[in-house]
Amino acid sequence: MTVKIYFVGSDGEQATNSETTLQQIKEVEKLECALLDPENQEPLTWKALNDEAEPRTIFQSILHDRQTRIDEGQLMADRPSFCVITAIDGRAVRLEFYEGHDALSLRYDVRAAELIDKELPKFMESDPQAYNPAEFLEEALGIPRELSEPILKKLHEDEEGD
Repeated sequence: MTVKIYFVGSDGEQATNSETTLQQIKEVEKLECALLDPENQEPLTWKALNDEAEPRTIFQSILHDRQTRIDEGQLMADRPSFCVITAIDGRAVRLEFYEGHDALSLRYDVRAAELIDKELPKFMESDPQAYNPAEFLEEALGIPRELSEPILKKLHEDEEGD
């Protein structure tokens, strides 16, 4: 049994540029996709995760982020999302998708049938580069936490309600 880890949008430590991300997607798509849709347990295809006509598919959203964030050097509000794909003997059996605003966290854990309901470790338990925006505003701009925390809390609540 051969287990291999693939990344999309990261080298395992930092975000990759769009050229590297595109190569990573091409490598992953060479694998047999054994992943099941978490909602209905139907088989997924790579197109469901990477449809060039649909920029909101996971791989396309990561690729477009890298074009903007790294290639064009734009500052982005969210942390750089990425995927970790676990393959066993050429079959993609798990896809972990990490994204977040102040800190990355596991958003989707998509698995093959044999791994559903199994206790598996996460690639990343917590984001080592996460930050507290209230702390940042206090240190960088001198805005007291008691002033910024209620505003930030309200802003995050409004974002989640959209």
